[in-house]
Amino acid sequence: MSTSSSPPPKTHPSLTLHAHRSPHKWFTPTHLYFEGGAVAAAAKGKGATWQSRRARRARYAAKPHSIHDAPDEARRSGGRGLGGPGPGEGHKAGRTVYLRVQSLEQELRPHLMVDISFWVAVAFTFGSAVWVVNGFIVWFPILFPDLSTTTFTNTAAALAFIGGTVFEIGSYLMVVEALDRGRELNFGTALGMLLHHRRRSHQSGRRHITGVTGNADAGDEGGAGGSNGVEQRPSCDWTEGKEESGDGVEWPSGAKGFLWWGKPLWHDLGYVAALIQLFAASVFWISTLTGLPGVIPGLYDGTGSVAIIDVFYWTPQVVGGTGFITSSLLLMLEVQERWYIPAIGDIGWWVAVWNLVGALGFTLCGAFGYSPLSGMKYQSALSTWWGSWAFLFGSLAQCWEVVWREPQPKETEG
Repeated sequence: MSTSSSPPPKTHPSLTLHAHRSPHKWFTPTHLYFEGGAVAAAAKGKGATWQSRRARRARYAAKPHSIHDAPDEARRSGGRGLGGPGPGEGHKAGRTVYLRVQSLEQELRPHLMVDISFWVAVAFTFGSAVWVVNGFIVWFPILFPDLSTTTFTNTAAALAFIGGTVFEIGSYLMVVEALDRGRELNFGTALGMLLHHRRRSHQSGRRHITGVTGNADAGDEGGAGGSNGVEQRPSCDWTEGKEESGDGVEWPSGAKGFLWWGKPLWHDLGYVAALIQLFAASVFWISTLTGLPGVIPGLYDGTGSVAIIDVFYWTPQVVGGTGFITSSLLLMLEVQERWYIPAIGDIGWWVAVWNLVGALGFTLCGAFGYSPLSGMKYQSALSTWWGSWAFLFGSLAQCWEVVWREPQPKETEG
């Protein structure tokens, strides 16, 4: 009589979660810090890190890891956390979590992947280039009055409308990117449980990970786990049912496919920044529409109503530019490990910094435009010019960010 044995289950790299960072207790952690296993050995004791922006931009491949509590936190939680020895217990297997983790053993290389992050970078690069040309056409007639013709004026207005529309599209794609990749952090995934549980522990003053009751955060976009740390599906239509990956690890069906709109992720700092960016771009777009020839009579020859011009042309630029500033500041905070320490070694931080400079330029363009003085008109046009260049630098940095990635692991059958 012959017996057949089933193949042993696949093992995943083991990591120990020992710290996290969030800019505010309302938001889920933007940084996770791991130690242990082969990763720590390769990193010479420095461990590995997970960062929300890098995960959102898919700079590192999503791979399964076995995540454990730090030993001291596991003891405090009585073994009810992600995994680890409880009182009188031996070693417990950690929870399998898919996450895009960075360690020193990983190397980024040019890896063109046409995904949502790629199209966000392309949209803003194209839109910024259009605004740079617009800046020249707006500024040069002030330097050289002979160029102040109807052709220049109409061309500048058309380019502003195109640039504003492309920025609107790019801002919408930013929200789509945050929602699409955000499903890795929400809707019942193990990583989502981990992040939301860390946020709740931070709010209650606890640093360790304990079990979560099924209704502990029913209003959140994330799910909740049982007291034994087992994943449970949140009450959300997108997560109806489970699907198994090739290595037998279950993913919620809501974490797959693609998404053009969905449930807000209010505890995700990247999503909030993207939503503010979309609102700002929508308000700013109004000024590009009203700036088209004939929409506001007398806009360019000085005979129009000052009140109408101020309300429908200059004010949307100031409000929209202020929104761009807010979004850029939030994206800077997302990357920084401390709110007061610049992350100059992170390409994502430079993207946010250059966008912040561009946002200041566009805001000042509208603010200077309220004044009828010739010097203020000069500064208004000049602010558009250097603000457009700053947006272009930030967009090119985005292109660098989405091209230099960790290659995706090859899928294997079995």
